Amino acid sequence: MILAGCVPGFPLSWWVVKPATVRARQGGSEWSLRQADPGTVLGLQRALGIHPVVARVLAARGIEEEGEARDYLTPRLAQLGPPTAMAGMEQATQRLGEAVLQGELVGIFGDYDVDGISSCVLLADYLRRAGGKVTIRVACRDEGYGLGVPQAEEMARRGCTLLVLMDCGTSDHAAVAAATEEGVDVVAVDHHRLTHDDWPGLVLVNPHRPDCGFPFKGLTSVGLAFYVVASLRRFLERHGHTAPDPRESLDLVALGTVADVAPLQRENRILVSRGLMQLGRTGRPGLRELMRLANMTPERTPTSDEVGWRLGPRINAPGRLGDASVSLDCLWERDAGKGILSARRCDVLNEQRKSIQARVEAEALALGREQVERGLAFVLVAGKDWHPGVVGIVASRLVNTYHRPAAAVAIGETEEARGSARSVPELDLVQVFAPCADLMLRYGGHAAAAGFSVRLDRIDALRQRLHEQALPMLDGLTARPLLLDAQLELSQVDSTLCHELGRLGPHGCGNPEPVFVATDVVAQDARLVGEHHLRLRLRQGGISFPAIGFNMGERLATLHDRLDIAFCPELDDFRGPRLQLRLVDLRPAKEEP
Repeated sequence: MILAGCVPGFPLSWWVVKPATVRARQGGSEWSLRQADPGTVLGLQRALGIHPVVARVLAARGIEEEGEARDYLTPRLAQLGPPTAMAGMEQATQRLGEAVLQGELVGIFGDYDVDGISSCVLLADYLRRAGGKVTIRVACRDEGYGLGVPQAEEMARRGCTLLVLMDCGTSDHAAVAAATEEGVDVVAVDHHRLTHDDWPGLVLVNPHRPDCGFPFKGLTSVGLAFYVVASLRRFLERHGHTAPDPRESLDLVALGTVADVAPLQRENRILVSRGLMQLGRTGRPGLRELMRLANMTPERTPTSDEVGWRLGPRINAPGRLGDASVSLDCLWERDAGKGILSARRCDVLNEQRKSIQARVEAEALALGREQVERGLAFVLVAGKDWHPGVVGIVASRLVNTYHRPAAAVAIGETEEARGSARSVPELDLVQVFAPCADLMLRYGGHAAAAGFSVRLDRIDALRQRLHEQALPMLDGLTARPLLLDAQLELSQVDSTLCHELGRLGPHGCGNPEPVFVATDVVAQDARLVGEHHLRLRLRQGGISFPAIGFNMGERLATLHDRLDIAFCPELDDFRGPRLQLRLVDLRPAKEEP
């Protein structure tokens, strides 16, 4: 008998209303099963002809209308909002177009992270292909964030009549003034939050401008750069000038957007979805070599995880250690030999970064533990001789370990220390930092990440102020709950399901990979692999699958025979395509999710 409203072949437990949350056992996280209306799930399945599990995930995540779901499953560039909705876009496009048509030298200057570098390369490469004249430079960490007066004057000496700032510029008033005094027009394409309401001497493309009507505020600078060149193409064509196709630059958009941990929603998800396809067939020799060094399968569309965990750190490494020009050359060079050498240098520097990070991370985690035990809502740790290039990564590790916003500060030889902060989804760093501005020399960033500098004698006061600001915002927050999309039997997991779930990607910040729960499964042949990982087989009835729990090796000593598991099914390509379960969490088989 089929219960009214149920999907044949799927358990009644899908449709039974359960408590929203259930406490996990000691050492685990809280599990929470997302709710979905059975009628909505069935309606989506029938209207779109999709897998019932996919329909359930969509409905549970609030995508309930047929048209919205159809667009979500088939992201297309035609769904993007128009560039004309962005404040400053028309002025920026016109000035860039005039520079191309009149043969002016355009200087492009960007930040030293992946977003800044990929933004620079995207715009410079497009102008080059359109017949424009360009000179390109990225910031050096030792010079500080953004454009400084010396860099502005340098670009003027190169002969630039137009300077475009990528992933910076919103707050660089003195440098912009220096450039304009030299007769250089300045355009900034930046996604960082504004800390003031004016930008003198600057054409600013930034979705956070109060007068910007573009509805999605989560674009990265490289996403904004794509919008700029799309708008520029129309300008050039209206003036009878041949213009290249901007879609060839989508590989860089995917790279910068994922590496910047931007929300993979709306425009970002569309751009990254198409950009990953372009990345798989990219013609940039340095980027292709970097993918080879990262053990990514050639001529295959990479995943957002591969971009975020394999490519992003390698491109970020030179800038973290001081000289981002190596990364710039890796993406910019069309000469195969030079591009390949730059990619290999990025790979070597990334290994050095790992070694430096390990030492700083160990010290920071110990200091963070002490602050957590004292009840601080915002962890701020500082260390002598910490490399400023790794404090952002260390701050992320603190957040993941202690489930609260955190900052790591590198103390050097001067009275000014440089720090980096990361946050949890429940707290906007800009809102927390603004009331602390009097304790910092400077700061900037967005909701999830920020950089700042502070005098040594104000670090303790800043820590206390950040705690006071964060505490009411995080009231009652402990460990973040693990959200589960559906309960499945292992017999329902197959390769078809894996392929269909792929339509919900790309996954990342703002669009997490679907996580499922299976109850009362039997653990067999459990062992430690690669020092930190748990490998085992999981059986339920007559069905069993290999499973891997990354960084779950410490669970081996206390592993129960019967488990409830939170997992993602996946096709593992390491030894040829095979189905396995990637564990997200596990607990003894007693409680229902």
